[in-house]
Amino acid sequence: MVGREILEVLYSPVNAFRKIIEKPDFKGVLIVLLLVISATVALQFVYNERQLYENRAPQDDLWTETLTNPHIWSSIESASLDTQDYQMGNGSISSSVMDSTSIWLKILDIDAINCYEETGYNELFFWINWNNDAGAPPTSGTLKLFSGSEDSYFETDITNLLPSSGEWGNTTLNVGPNQGWASNNSPDWQNITGIEFTLVWSDSANLALNIDGLFFRNYITSIEAAGLETAILYILFSVTFSVGINWVLWAGILFIVSKLFGEELGKWNVVFVIIGHAFLATAVYTLVSTLIFTSLPILTMPVESDLQVAAFSETWLPNLAYQAGTLILWAGEIWIAALSAIVIRLLKDITWGKAATISAVAFGVRFILRIFFGL
Repeated sequence: MVGREILEVLYSPVNAFRKIIEKPDFKGVLIVLLLVISATVALQFVYNERQLYENRAPQDDLWTETLTNPHIWSSIESASLDTQDYQMGNGSISSSVMDSTSIWLKILDIDAINCYEETGYNELFFWINWNNDAGAPPTSGTLKLFSGSEDSYFETDITNLLPSSGEWGNTTLNVGPNQGWASNNSPDWQNITGIEFTLVWSDSANLALNIDGLFFRNYITSIEAAGLETAILYILFSVTFSVGINWVLWAGILFIVSKLFGEELGKWNVVFVIIGHAFLATAVYTLVSTLIFTSLPILTMPVESDLQVAAFSETWLPNLAYQAGTLILWAGEIWIAALSAIVIRLLKDITWGKAATISAVAFGVRFILRIFFGL
């Protein structure tokens, strides 16, 4: 009987609420709230699975902000911190050499970095700037990833990725198995412990090399970052709290607005239970939006907040699935307001116009609270 009345809210709300008002049942509203929580949890999982957040090692540009800590930079001459010419943070790592055909910069004693397929980082990002006082480009450029010792390493050619002399350029390299890296002395992708940049020329010249913004990265969901068990607990708690607050606020606003219009809806706890049944609509429109959001393109979110806004604006904001799913979520609130008008009409036997007005005012107050206060 309870289940039938709950479903009747969707296709025959007047009849359903007549029965609910005659015999309010807390068991029925609990079923509704469990359905709403389940639908909202599903929405959160789908929404989070479509967003990949940039995960860096190290964080905060640490490797190119200091010469040691606990990593160690070295070069053909001594490495230095350049606080005048840099791209990220407050400085870059620099080296210069007079009358030479090569220059290199090397960082050792970094934490063991795992670059093994899906379990580890899959990209290496860096900014590079070189200078040759004769203006000649390097004849070769190589990058090594050390594994445990300097005799065990992966190596790749970066000659064609280098910018012009005196200009900064950034590069992203794919790392890990099957990415075209040469190897020497059995290095391990799960144990990368150092990095070396080497540029070579055919003729001697005064050379300089700067490295900045050096880090490994991958893109993971917030669920992967937190761990599945932690993510489930967090989502369950936040969704339950959000649904509960929404229920209390909506019932409370209706109660107060009705009083302002001279209508006493009755005992608060009874009104609270009756209005709760209207939230079955929330479960329905939330599930519809969830299904639509499964077709969203993957959104990759950089660490920088301004770039996150740009990525969202370019990838999701113009997307029809995002627009439709979001519109349904907002339109669903109007559905709740319409069901609430039915409840007020049946509780007080007032005109449909007055009941609709009370519900519309309550909806407006609820809308303002959500937009400006996030409630």
